[in-house]
Amino acid sequence: MRTQQFAEGAVAIIATSVTALLGGWDVAIKLLVTLIVIDYVTGFLAAAKHKKLNSDVMFWGGIRKGVVFFVIIVSVLADEMLNNSMPVLRTLVIYYYIAREGLSVTENCALLGVPLPQQLVDVLAQLQGDKPDPTVDRIAQDVAPETEQVTPVSRQVPIDVDRAEKEVIATKEEDK
Repeated sequence: MRTQQFAEGAVAIIATSVTALLGGWDVAIKLLVTLIVIDYVTGFLAAAKHKKLNSDVMFWGGIRKGVVFFVIIVSVLADEMLNNSMPVLRTLVIYYYIAREGLSVTENCALLGVPLPQQLVDVLAQLQGDKPDPTVDRIAQDVAPETEQVTPVSRQVPIDVDRAEKEVIATKEEDK
């Protein structure tokens, strides 16, 4: 009984501390956490579907998602330092990550074959082609031996399969 009370107390202290560091547990944080979990799961499913599962990609993707919360903590502290009565920086940071995660979930859904409006597919296909590698990925590629080089499935599999097939056909015709 005493051990259970100690464990419950420890969980309460940790949860309260994390909530305070994140500037509260409001709808924006709940949405962000939900999107992060959904993105991780749909990313795993998309990689499995396309037979591109890679533990390194999953590990570093999880680390990257964890670092998001450190950025939020810094924004909360910056708001406090600037004596903002409203959490302006925190809100901007959270909304930015909500938008990124939302796009990533949508991209993963497209990779899984979930029907999406054609306008959204067009925008995602355009964004997919213009994405530079994140700094962490570039560093990892520089450091990793050639046998361990990895590429996330979202960079290997086109969002708009029809468009990609047309581009391959056009390229073959140009080569003739």
